[in-house]
Parts: sequence; structure tokens; C-alpha cells
Amino acid sequence: MSLNERIEQLEAQIIALTEKIKDLTKGTEQKPILPYSVGGSSPNRGSIHPVDISSGASAAFGGAVLWNDSELNSPPINVEPPLPTKGYNKHTHSRYSGGALLFDNVEVVEYEYDSIINKESQAYWPSQPEIKKILNSDGESVDKIGFIDFVFNPDTKKWSTAAGEIDVKNCYLVERDSEGNIVTDSKGQEKKSALYNEDPTKTSIIWDENAKVWRFYAVYSA
Repeated sequence: MSLNERIEQLEAQIIALTEKIKDLTKGTEQKPILPYSVGGSSPNRGSIHPVDISSGASAAFGGAVLWNDSELNSPPINVEPPLPTKGYNKHTHSRYSGGALLFDNVEVVEYEYDSIINKESQAYWPSQPEIKKILNSDGESVDKIGFIDFVFNPDTKKWSTAAGEIDVKNCYLVERDSEGNIVTDSKGQEKKSALYNEDPTKTSIIWDENAKVWRFYAVYSA
């Protein structure tokens, strides 16, 4: 086949392909997409892992969120993963990330863990543990769960704990300035002292064995 014959053959192929493309585009370009339906059975929901913390057989495979390195490999059904060494999903709860915690809706609870070893992987707990109980001042058994008791300081714009118990050996009386620094006296000493000291000359309070109460020392100035 000569060169001219080869060129004529290629030109004919180009013309044929061009016409084919034109024919195909007539059925696709400027055409609206027609609606259609897809039939079939419902999907298998047994393998869906909810992004939530739950317990029991329904959560045997754990949640979709990985909280620590022990959950990287799904453990066998109803078997706790090993104790973790590294945690994931670090986050805060400020007004800008995670959202501020609701003061009147945050509870703290203490559980009877019994056979549960890994407290960090709640999604793999074989069952929901019982809440610990304690006797109140009336001798009634109550669950150890309740709201956090905080007090807001409008000057510092910080929350402080409303103390229901004071450990006299670990409580200090202190004065701070508006920036949170401990104030010093005329001798340059920090205005901070332990509430209780075994040395009676250095303590602010003393135990009254007869009345069974702590009493403050009364200091009089002439």
C-alpha cells in the first residue's frame, strides 16, 4: 500500500469516527436526567456501628469511634480489649470547641465495676455496671450519682467548688490579687498558711474532744 493510499484510508476512518461521535451525542447532550427506581431488600443493620457509648451484646463490636489504641483491632465478641496505653480523640469543652458543659445538667457517677477491667472502653463492657450506693444522714441508701456543685465568681469569671468537706491537713488560707497571684505582706512573705498544724503555736484551728468539733483559735489584741 502506497503512502497516498494509506492517507486516504486514515481520512476515511476519521470521517467515519466523526459521524459516529455526532450520532452518539445526539442522545446525550442537552437531555434531562430521567428519574429511576432501585429495588431490593433492606440493608443488613447487624454490622452498623453507632457512634455512641453503650454496653451489652448489642454493642459487642464496639462503637465506630476509636477512643484508645486497644480498640484499633476489634476484639472477639463480648471480650474486653486489653488495657490501653494511648488515648485518641483529644478534645475540649469550651464555648469555641466541643461546647461548654451545662452546669445544671452535668452528673458524676461511681460504678460497681465487678469483673470489668478496662474502664476506658465502655462500648465493650459485657453489661451496664450497677451504681454504687451510700447511706445518707437519715440512714437511707442512695445512688452515688448527682450533679456537680459549683459556685460562679463574677469577679474572676471562674467556677469554684462548693466544698462539702475540708481536709484540714490539705487546706490553706490564702489571699490572691485580681490576676490570681498570691499577695505578699510587708516582709515579702506570701499570705498563705495551712489551716491546721500539729504545732499548737502555728495552727489556726484545734480539735475539741469534748464537743467533737473543730474550733478556731481566738486571738485578742490589746
